[in-house]
Amino acid sequence: MGIMDIKENHLIKLIKKYEKRSTDTIRGIGDDGAVVRLKEGKYVFAQDGITEHVHFEFSFTKPYYVGKKAIYVNVSDILSMGALPLYFLVTVGIPEKLTSTEIMDLYRGINAAAREFHLKMLGGDTIATYSDFFIDVSMIGILKTDKYLGRDGAKEGDLIALTGYLGESAFGLKVLKDGIGRAKKTLNRYVKRYINPRPPFELWNELMKTNAINAMMDISDGLIIDLERMMNESKKSAKIFMERLPIPNILKRLSLEELALSGGEDFQFLFTFPKEKLSAIENVKRKGYVISIIGEVKKGRGVKLYENGKKKEILKKGYEHFNV
Repeated sequence: MGIMDIKENHLIKLIKKYEKRSTDTIRGIGDDGAVVRLKEGKYVFAQDGITEHVHFEFSFTKPYYVGKKAIYVNVSDILSMGALPLYFLVTVGIPEKLTSTEIMDLYRGINAAAREFHLKMLGGDTIATYSDFFIDVSMIGILKTDKYLGRDGAKEGDLIALTGYLGESAFGLKVLKDGIGRAKKTLNRYVKRYINPRPPFELWNELMKTNAINAMMDISDGLIIDLERMMNESKKSAKIFMERLPIPNILKRLSLEELALSGGEDFQFLFTFPKEKLSAIENVKRKGYVISIIGEVKKGRGVKLYENGKKKEILKKGYEHFNV
């Protein structure tokens, strides 16, 4: 059955079964707005969308994983501010080519990702579109730190750190585009990172306990461009070292270091902290988490990359929308 054969009211009924009711939700899905009883505190609001042919291709992924990804990218933004995600609204633009089964698969993915972080869906909108599929999520979280983190808190002398590895998602997309994934099962790890880019929530939790972080953001468009954005907001510059960057060996063997620096969609956390807090960060690493100290915050502006003591030219910074 095509999606255009389903009436909107019936679709809402199907979606409503994924609503997670609780005592703080007074009115959820099914009305013109949601009513929530909020606790005292500071709240963070985030909104991010993903669009077919820009952020994904249905030839490389399934609606289930598109639904999960839409939640993940917003969770990542909320966490980056030092907040715990609580509620979300979701708007879906549905083209005629998608079947009702595929749409319900999408919402199963949304629900699966929401359950991972104990999120409550409050509602949203479903729209018939005669162009490409899109999904847009608005999310609310409550601040768990004394001060929000964000991009503008980096201090001169701070160390710059990064969770996880660079370029895994971008390399996974390359594997899919080049059609080499089936031939080499060892590459499945990278394909999975592209299809299912879950932010490292457990590691984030450990970092929050240190009370050491001055600034934080997620890597969504590429390390260099995102670090540059952080430095611009903090009115500082960054000095980073190529040999310290957590680039997987396979990318190095294939001379894909530039892809690792600019590929984006890693959804790892980039953060700065005072040098005197290094022992607290090292304690988190000793629990088995991957954290790399990649550089230092300096006076000035921009990002300077060094390799073997020499300044290295940055040819490509990362992904930019509307880059004309």
